[in-house]
Amino acid sequence: MDPESDGPSAELLSIGSELLAGETIDTNAAFLGSALARLGIPLSGIRTLPDDGAVIASAFAEARGRVALVVATGGLGPTHDDVTREGLSGALGEELVADPALEAPLRERFAALGTMPESNLRQALRVPSAEALANPIGSAPGWWVDRDGSVVVLMPGVPSEMRRMWDEQVVPRLRARFALRPVHARTVKTFGVGESTLAEMVGDLLTAPGAGLEAGIYAHDDGVHLRFWTRGDSSALEAPVARAVARLGDHVYGTDEADLASQALAALGHAGATTVASWEADTRGTLLSILSSAEPAAGAARFIGGALDAGATAIPVADAVIQLSLLATDAHGRSRVRVSVAGAVSLPTVEVRVHGSGVQRARRAAFAALDQVRGAFFA
Repeated sequence: MDPESDGPSAELLSIGSELLAGETIDTNAAFLGSALARLGIPLSGIRTLPDDGAVIASAFAEARGRVALVVATGGLGPTHDDVTREGLSGALGEELVADPALEAPLRERFAALGTMPESNLRQALRVPSAEALANPIGSAPGWWVDRDGSVVVLMPGVPSEMRRMWDEQVVPRLRARFALRPVHARTVKTFGVGESTLAEMVGDLLTAPGAGLEAGIYAHDDGVHLRFWTRGDSSALEAPVARAVARLGDHVYGTDEADLASQALAALGHAGATTVASWEADTRGTLLSILSSAEPAAGAARFIGGALDAGATAIPVADAVIQLSLLATDAHGRSRVRVSVAGAVSLPTVEVRVHGSGVQRARRAAFAALDQVRGAFFA
């Protein structure tokens, strides 16, 4: 494969029997899919593998034959079932060798902790074609292997270690290796309209967004996002974004980095409130958490805190109190959400419905409440 022809594509291998058993959620795959998209590298597939050296070796060999970039996470620990190194070694036909440059920092790391288990020395092994990737917050170095027209990246499965290694070690190498052109993107964010309805409303903007442009629709807890991107001139994105905003009307709550919490606080500020509090029932403090993380713009109301559940008496005194109750779920899986605003700035009680269960149900209820506030006071 010639990575310079149309740009590289990638495959992701998530390694660990605990992933297949459902004991661990693969958040690394979601992070890397998004990160690759921002680099303009399409992800053609994700495969989850057990801790089996033969299976891993076969997966590496197959992936290297299909794509220019293979990214793998997990299986770099010191225990007997951490066999990603052995798997790639087998796929490449190279023997693992001890690297003194990797062993020294391992011994230094464990010096303060006492005796280092001999099993940790497995983390100082590499194949000759591999360049070690530093791991400043863990014991498992990564690998960068550039051979036979393809690149293989190995990273730890621990999310914090993987993300730091990706940002500091892998991304700069990818940019240099593949001469990546920057990807420019714009996002139109909506609430209260489903994916299929939105697709009908924007129609040709999805199927023919413009020369050199691509478009897609993505559902999130905070609504449905319409995204446009290009490797060309970023100004080409302005026209389709403007057309989408015009067609979608009041369903749009913002673009790009806009969020519903900040928009709701701005709406309450527009209505005359300077302070905002929250009260919520059966949502596990989700509304409080979302409002606490908002970054209000100039002129927006300021969130000062909230109270949880019906027995709460310590609701902060504020110009506006957003009240949210998550009620029963019907036979179709829709939950009733009761929303109101009390205080000097107020909103009569309204009910909306959301789908989902557990944490997702609570988040969607909170975002539905914020959208009601946004719409009422910006209308």
